[in-house]
Amino acid sequence: MIKKLALLTFLLLFSIKNFAQESKDIEYIRLYAKLAVEEMHLYKIPASITLSQGILETGGGQSRLAEKGLNHFGIKCKTEWTGKTMSHTDDAPNECFRVYNSVQESYRDHSKFLAERPYYKDLFKLDILDYKAWAHGLKKAGYATNPKYAGILISRIEKYNLDKFDKLLPHEVEKKLIEMFGPSSTKSLTGMTDATETAGEVIAAVIPDPISKTVEETIEQTTKTIEVAKREDNPMMRIKKHANGIQYIIAYDGESISKLANLYEISPKKLASFNELPENGKLTPGQFVFLDKKKTTGKEKFYKVQQGDNMYLISQKVGMKIGKLYSFNKIKAGQQPKAGTVLNLKTKKK
Repeated sequence: MIKKLALLTFLLLFSIKNFAQESKDIEYIRLYAKLAVEEMHLYKIPASITLSQGILETGGGQSRLAEKGLNHFGIKCKTEWTGKTMSHTDDAPNECFRVYNSVQESYRDHSKFLAERPYYKDLFKLDILDYKAWAHGLKKAGYATNPKYAGILISRIEKYNLDKFDKLLPHEVEKKLIEMFGPSSTKSLTGMTDATETAGEVIAAVIPDPISKTVEETIEQTTKTIEVAKREDNPMMRIKKHANGIQYIIAYDGESISKLANLYEISPKKLASFNELPENGKLTPGQFVFLDKKKTTGKEKFYKVQQGDNMYLISQKVGMKIGKLYSFNKIKAGQQPKAGTVLNLKTKKK
């Protein structure tokens, strides 16, 4: 009899604890669903993934990092962080974590953290509606050390039907929250204009492609814009695969080796070396900038010199080392070929 009472008491306490946690999770969703949807339309990260990560990392908004540092995603300092910090024991004692001025800043930093790091670039090739692929992709890319991380995210998404938010425009979120969880006095937090940092110009939310026919039909009906801080193009979207098998980007006007090195988390010395330039070397707008070593031969056998070409720009176009290009074509270093000249890219000229 005593054992049965003990078991019943345990089950009752367990149920109460579970109910309390669910209540916290739902309150978290009510507070931050709109913010997650706004970030989705800017950075093409599924709102369901952002919300499930936030719920998991903060325990429904209750973690020390969330309460004291407004850090909802467990993002550590890293070398580039210049803002406020706090110590917190996670994988190791007293690790350095970022501190934010607002929850909006935490959500924006989470978006940028994924969008601007090379090791997360494959995530942005996934269907935005495939939350399972995103969850497994995050784990594979090393976002968390827990081997069950992907499964935990997926279980949160499916428990609370968070994938419904992946098909919404921001102005539709409040209505969906009422449908899912009933009426509430809780007001959803909205974008960066409510944060302490100054917002940029007002821009219209962009629907990620692909998303859903329902959203596509709805977008024409809404004229309301969302006030958000203007962002630069997602750096990961700039990365292309050269025919010679090397990742590269195309330089914009005003960009330098140091700026691109910081953007793609490569040391300036390495990036300069990959592109056979000094660290302070100038970039020509439109030129290829490689993110890895160039090859010793080209993909094709030959290249016909175009008007305005020089040996360096040709070596960048074809993705091969400039020394080999000179050597194969028996041209002295510093000399330039005339337009119309056919250069060998694989073997030495006879």
